[in-house]
Amino acid sequence: MKKISKTKIEKRLQGKENPRLRNLIITLKKQKQLFWHQVAKELATPSRRAARVNIFKLNKHAKDKETILVPGKVLSAGSISKQVRVAAFSFSKIAREKIKHAGGSTMQIEELLKSPDKTARILR
Repeated sequence: MKKISKTKIEKRLQGKENPRLRNLIITLKKQKQLFWHQVAKELATPSRRAARVNIFKLNKHAKDKETILVPGKVLSAGSISKQVRVAAFSFSKIAREKIKHAGGSTMQIEELLKSPDKTARILR
């Protein structure tokens, strides 16, 4: 992974008004692993380029019992048949229900950061 400029992330952070998003980006930026810096960069992108991932994309790209991190919102289009653990900034109500119905679990990015098992794959 390419090193991400903390200054660039800070510049993008100035345009964010959501306090939860701002605090999350700041927390991720303080982490030592490059993976979390990449997630902070993705979250700091302009809202028109923010990640919006549908359920069918999760079903297509995720392996069974894998942890997927979505630096944006998970939407409900499609269906899912795999048991995946999904961490995202936000979920639509129906997307959360579909993932749980398939036997998977949902969590916020903050919860993944605090969990002992931090291995995840970013899906945009």
